[in-house]
Amino acid sequence: MSALWLLLGLLALIGSSESSNWGCYGNIRTLDTPGASCGIGKRHGLNYCGVRASERLAEIDMPNLVKYQPIMRAVGQKYCIDPAVIAGVLSRESQGGNILVNVGNSGGGIGVVQDSGYAPTSLISESQVSQVTEVLTTRIKEIQTRFPTWTPDQYLRGGLCAYSGGPGYVRSSQDLSCDFCNDVLARAKYLKRHGF
Repeated sequence: MSALWLLLGLLALIGSSESSNWGCYGNIRTLDTPGASCGIGKRHGLNYCGVRASERLAEIDMPNLVKYQPIMRAVGQKYCIDPAVIAGVLSRESQGGNILVNVGNSGGGIGVVQDSGYAPTSLISESQVSQVTEVLTTRIKEIQTRFPTWTPDQYLRGGLCAYSGGPGYVRSSQDLSCDFCNDVLARAKYLKRHGF
């Protein structure tokens, strides 16, 4: 396990200047978030919630997410979104690649997890990561169009809430604190501090 932390530390040092200001949609380092709801914590066997739960879940997923880091960097550059946000979404949606992700419309949301009860037989592809990221950036752009006076941070929050809740979920700035957004941002901030 210590070799993994050493590798992550080296990746953080190498990539810190490269990825420190990635993204056209706000700076995740400055965003405040309450983190995961207690329901998310309980679902994953934790007896606590909030930022602590989000960070623990991201830490658990990190060994799997590291495999996709080069893909997340390439896709992040293509869509101008911080790779840590992509990693946060993948952590929340697929436990870092441990379960299959079905990017499609289900209910009101997009990019729901297809939990088949077993590990996927292949790695998540760049195409799948691109699909998830394209859906997220499309939702962010829809929020920008609907609310042109909002800040980049609000656009990111709105896009994350619309990603999980569907395009009609965000009707005002009071809808920017959905559980998906709060959890993903807390995970992304943790992952950013660990080299993503």
